Amino acid sequence: MFYGTRDTTCTLNPEFMANAYETPVEIDLADKSAEYTEKVKANELNPIVSVYESLLSLGTNSILEKTQKKYIRICNFIAINTFAASLVYLILAILWEKWYWFNSILALTITCVCVLFLNGFNKTSMSRLTYMLGINALVLLNALFIGPEAKGESFFIIAIIIPFLIYDIKEIGFIASGIIIPLVFIFAYAFVTPFFTAYNLGHEQQILLYRIGIVIQVLLSLGAVYQFVYYSKKAENDLDTSNQQMSLQTNELKRSNSDLEQFAYIISHDLKAPVRNISSFMNLLVNKHGAGLNPEAREFVEYSRSGAKRMERLIDDVLAYCRIGTNLSKPTPVNLNDVVNTIRFELHDKLTAAHGTVAINKELPVISNVHSSLMYHVFQNLITNGLKFNKTDAPEITVSWTNSLNYYTFSVRDNGIGISKEYSATIFQMFKRLHNESEYDGTGIGLAICKKIVEYYHGEIWFESEAGKGTTFHFTIRKF
Repeated sequence: MFYGTRDTTCTLNPEFMANAYETPVEIDLADKSAEYTEKVKANELNPIVSVYESLLSLGTNSILEKTQKKYIRICNFIAINTFAASLVYLILAILWEKWYWFNSILALTITCVCVLFLNGFNKTSMSRLTYMLGINALVLLNALFIGPEAKGESFFIIAIIIPFLIYDIKEIGFIASGIIIPLVFIFAYAFVTPFFTAYNLGHEQQILLYRIGIVIQVLLSLGAVYQFVYYSKKAENDLDTSNQQMSLQTNELKRSNSDLEQFAYIISHDLKAPVRNISSFMNLLVNKHGAGLNPEAREFVEYSRSGAKRMERLIDDVLAYCRIGTNLSKPTPVNLNDVVNTIRFELHDKLTAAHGTVAINKELPVISNVHSSLMYHVFQNLITNGLKFNKTDAPEITVSWTNSLNYYTFSVRDNGIGISKEYSATIFQMFKRLHNESEYDGTGIGLAICKKIVEYYHGEIWFESEAGKGTTFHFTIRKF
């Protein structure tokens, strides 16, 4: 491998730099400033429009799905327009001094305000139910007070349409309720109307309200349908925009993964080579001139050799962490008993020297959606840690598991030194060590690798421990 330097200095024309950078920035900022100023002026000149837009948006912040926001906006739109229509009737009630009718119209107005109020506090389901129940009841009451010539009960036709505008078609229960309620009130109207004839308005007044009612019904129906079509189209456009952004993010993710693979290649080739050279030359120095070195020089050389070996281990561990989930073959059935037995065989000498044991509580399952190499990493790290961080005369590591509907839950228990609860949030971070290297060897990446592998299989990892009484690591693997 060739190592050298190269001159990367270049000289750029100042005029070119000014033309390339300064002018576009100034134009862009000017455009944005003009656009912002225009919006500010629009809001200043149209405060009513600004308030109206704010009322339409009440309750939409609590809705995560953009396609669902239109139903809340339409509910607000209908409530606002019903409120405006009720104000017309309130004025007429005052002019005609029909105070019994005035009270029912006032109740209608308050109901519309309550709908907006509830949406403002993100009570979107309650607001829509309030509108359906309150409006139907008050339409019936007003139709009874006004009289049959006004045909006020025809508003129930709109009431039947409204549930389809303020609820998603999937919410069939609410839609059905919204249809049944006005039908029940229409049926009840014929039976209770004789009891209200004494309160009916005059014939001319009923005819006037009939004509006003037709206009209000047409405007309200057309406006609600327009809002539905407009917000449906807007939701589709927003969805298309989101899909395009997701596509861009996917491409960016692919690029990032490519960079990560390149990074792993650099680690495995360009970084390990100098570290190996340092270690090799230190060994040559000891072998050739070791006898002539004074104790202090030999100590420095040993520090260098130890540091080179540690760096090599760190590079290997970082490389393993970066490569998790990349270039993997198709998952195949993995017998976890074979995985643990392989680890137990590899640790035979250490287990014998420490008088330790690795036991399987009950036969482990065969999992079909994992990779044997990754599962080996998880069990190997947890079992090795249970043996390493153990000061007892006979270390004991026990592997067990439980089965649930969607997950396998595995446990690796040891009788070691334990872990304090204060490290529960940081122990799975890279390079997080709880002990000095002189006391316990390691790079501090093992548990971070375990966490990344488990999360790759849509699982979680955590531990239960008490200082001086051992630790149990639990992790889950999703079945499908």
